[in-house]
Amino acid sequence: MRKEEFYRGALPQSLGPLEGTRVLEATTSFAGPMAGTVLADLGADVIKVDFPGTGEVIRQVGPFVPSSSKLESSAFHLSINRNKKCISLDLRTPEGRELFHQLAAQMDVVIENFKPGTMEKWGLGYPAIRQVRPNIVYVSISGYGQFGPNHPKPSYDAVGQATGGLMYVTGEADGPPTRAGYGMGDALAGWQGAIGALAALAHRSRTGEGQHVDISQQESVLYCSTWGIMGAANADFLWKRSGSGNPIVAPYNTYPCKDGEYVFVAVALDAHWARLCKLMGREDLIDDPRTRTVADRGKNRPFVDGVVAEWTRGLTVEEVVQRMDEAQLVVAPILNFRQILADPHLEEREMIASVDHPAAGPLKLFGVAAKFSRTPARVRTPAPMLGEHNEEVYCGLLDLGAERLMALKEKKVI
Repeated sequence: MRKEEFYRGALPQSLGPLEGTRVLEATTSFAGPMAGTVLADLGADVIKVDFPGTGEVIRQVGPFVPSSSKLESSAFHLSINRNKKCISLDLRTPEGRELFHQLAAQMDVVIENFKPGTMEKWGLGYPAIRQVRPNIVYVSISGYGQFGPNHPKPSYDAVGQATGGLMYVTGEADGPPTRAGYGMGDALAGWQGAIGALAALAHRSRTGEGQHVDISQQESVLYCSTWGIMGAANADFLWKRSGSGNPIVAPYNTYPCKDGEYVFVAVALDAHWARLCKLMGREDLIDDPRTRTVADRGKNRPFVDGVVAEWTRGLTVEEVVQRMDEAQLVVAPILNFRQILADPHLEEREMIASVDHPAAGPLKLFGVAAKFSRTPARVRTPAPMLGEHNEEVYCGLLDLGAERLMALKEKKVI
């Protein structure tokens, strides 16, 4: 299918399928903002609440891009907070609480990811917001959820990875448990938060009822563990670290090439193994009892990996990919981010987006993963400046006058 064919019926001015949905995001770090970003990328009108003066912590985290403002230079912030509006508001003050209530009364969704109990302490928890907006969808994201023995504990991304099983199975077999390179504990919790919000909105569209959606980093990671629980409970199988390999399938690993780079090869089906054997000039292994079936190859992973590595070492990554592509086998080069920037496939699919930021100038960032033929979603605006939309939101939505706005600013409420 050609790109033009896929988008033939697209609405030309579409913001995305969630256009018209209003979201108030009181978040910090990564998991909460990621949930808001997913909804914003899909067209929702997301208002992010930042503390006056300093903003939230992610604005202080590098790497940093050249910018006329230090608060607008974090590549982390500039990447994950695109497509949003930003207001400054001190949620700890009585006036800040009242303004948040007034805004929440006009929203479809509220997202927060503070330590459990914090929003309640400020008078901004689900029971309080439900008083001003009975059908609100209120999403809470935390390390361990809103209840349970561990719920009061603070958490970061790696805690979700450590307690959700991911860190235990990541790393070399003879090495220590290893954190995944990406912040998967945060990202997965953010995605679950967005999914939870959408499911609750669907329920509300049928019944008129809002609800509290509780998301845990630990459980979001565990939700991706496939057969880990069943293996341990019912199959006497404890999933252990195996590097980039798969504990039950081979070849399924990274293999060295003669140009000093690595290639990923994955062969599961027996028919595909036969094709690979012919490519490698090892037809003798098609019916070898050590490698005949997927189960046989899984039991003899070191041997299979050694055979494949011997073949790839004589070729460049490009040569391995070309030969396996021609044979319709699963293979991939292992790309770094500079290589990803130059990938023509990702460029055509608009996964390398460009924005022009008022302080940082032209920037590139990741695009929107889901493609919609009728309501295309895209990166529309750069991450907002701290308090950039104060006047638009406070005066436009809440009908505050200029004098009140100035008074709030002088008192450092906004």
